[in-house]
Amino acid sequence: MASQTDLTQGNLIKTLLLFALPYVAANFLQALYGAADLIIVGKFCDSSVVSAVATGSQLLQTLTFFITGLTVSATVLIGKAFGAKQYDNILKIINTMSICFIAASILLSVLIIIFDKELLWLLQTPKEAYKSTLDYIFVCSIGLVFIFGYNAISAILRGLGNSTAPMYFVAISCFINIIADLILVGKYNLGAQGAAIATVVSQLVSVVIGFIYLRKGDFVFKFKFKNIKFDMETAKEIFKIGLPLSLQDTLIPLSFLFVFSIANSMGVASSAAYGSVVRLNAFMMLPAGSFAMALTALTAQNMGAGNMERAFKALKLSILFAFSFGVIFFIWQQLFPQSAIAIFTTDKDVLIAGSRYLRTFSFDYLIVPFVFCINGFFFGCGRTIFAAINAIFSAFAFRVPLAFILGTMSGATLFHLGIAPPIASIITTLTAITYLTYLSKNNKLLSDN
Repeated sequence: MASQTDLTQGNLIKTLLLFALPYVAANFLQALYGAADLIIVGKFCDSSVVSAVATGSQLLQTLTFFITGLTVSATVLIGKAFGAKQYDNILKIINTMSICFIAASILLSVLIIIFDKELLWLLQTPKEAYKSTLDYIFVCSIGLVFIFGYNAISAILRGLGNSTAPMYFVAISCFINIIADLILVGKYNLGAQGAAIATVVSQLVSVVIGFIYLRKGDFVFKFKFKNIKFDMETAKEIFKIGLPLSLQDTLIPLSFLFVFSIANSMGVASSAAYGSVVRLNAFMMLPAGSFAMALTALTAQNMGAGNMERAFKALKLSILFAFSFGVIFFIWQQLFPQSAIAIFTTDKDVLIAGSRYLRTFSFDYLIVPFVFCINGFFFGCGRTIFAAINAIFSAFAFRVPLAFILGTMSGATLFHLGIAPPIASIITTLTAITYLTYLSKNNKLLSDN
């Protein structure tokens, strides 16, 4: 396995697939990693604990999105430096990013511990699940530094064209998480707290393995933790690119947390059903998300090399591959929605509620390949501000209001709640296509933001 790969050379289809497929596998394992908690809790605990883990996981996922938004800046900056063969800049980016992310993870952990009750109130957590949710959030907040660490190391490697090593890291972590879940939840009956401990321990292992690889791998730089130095100009670049993505990746899940709060208000069954669908969607959306993030690294390297034509072709291929997966998932959820929910629970009421949501929400599987991949292209170009504004606007101008109107009307079920996300995605996609067309026609793809 090569420690780094030049994505500006070779057959484009082969290069894209060889780089993107480990992304798909890693994200599948990451989704399995998260779903393991809910699956095992669903087998050994009652619906109140399932609701607690679902609610706590949704909050944790929102924080993870904030973290990955920041770490994408590392992929973009390192990718550009690698493509331009500016190898001296790579270590400077890594060093500065490490200091910034450690500080950010500590700050977030403290804030969550202080405001945990307020967060549960905002989520309208069912009273039956309140204590378990509180336990889950407290334990996971302690492990935020490990989430930062894993995502930072993965972002570094992907900027260097290495998507395979992160796949192995998360595979090991996923295995440990499942074993720990079975022991702590299944054998010792620790419920939501046990699931959270398993998650934190597995994340710690992935960070340790990733750090060792970064130290021992054959790279164009030599990383030593004791020699880390902070560079203010690099920090500004990191936050210039990363903060819009973090804002987007935090606010967009917050819009879904709003939808989650409406589902919670419908009762424990709907809460557990929505939480199960969220975990399911982590799998359904991962091909589009994986090709989009692979495209980010490929675009960044080719932008550094001054070859945007290759990146633009990769965008079209990425949409094609991601859409093919979306069609398969859409057909499955339209024909056999309960078979998907049954992965997480056998509760009849939860199966019915979840199936209702999937009947309408599954249309999103046909739309997100376009917006995900176009945004991935924008990220690689460094045009994160537009992508963030576009996504946030559609979420809060369309998804949230529609969810409130449809989800709170008399007789509303999760079926009605599932209508809002596809509509918001359509708005996002049309705006992104319009902007991309403008940039392309006016030869501005290589220009500064």
